Amino acid sequence: MGARGPVGQPDNVRALRGNPGGRPAPKRVTASPGVPDVPDWLDDEAQEEWARIVPDLDRLGVLAKVDRAALATYCAAWSKFVAAEQLLQSDDLVAERRAGNGPAKNPAWQIWREAATTVAALAKELFITPSARLRSVKPEGDDDDPGDGILD
Repeated sequence: MGARGPVGQPDNVRALRGNPGGRPAPKRVTASPGVPDVPDWLDDEAQEEWARIVPDLDRLGVLAKVDRAALATYCAAWSKFVAAEQLLQSDDLVAERRAGNGPAKNPAWQIWREAATTVAALAKELFITPSARLRSVKPEGDDDDPGDGILD
């Protein structure tokens, strides 16, 4: 069973609000920052997605070398999503069945849906979505945020 209750407050919010209950803050598991090497088995589309997202994730300070598998899975799923999307755009959304029993949903839809689900789930884990970044804790020592103080 997953964790229950509301999502815990990020450390920076907890520090600003104080700790009126006096409960100790949870210890966070961290990995030393670093950019993982791109796997050579990724296809061209997946490698382009890797090159697009990794520099920004590195700049945000959320990458570690141990993230290679999650990043590779995200990029491979993105590539499959793009391929299925292109297939659906070039083909009919409804396909004729082999037995001639009338129309059926194009089989590319299942590939599209599964790849989209994987991309969406891993995008949250890798801080690629806006909501994931809003819930994240800013790494220590990263004080050059251009939006810092915007709500002051």
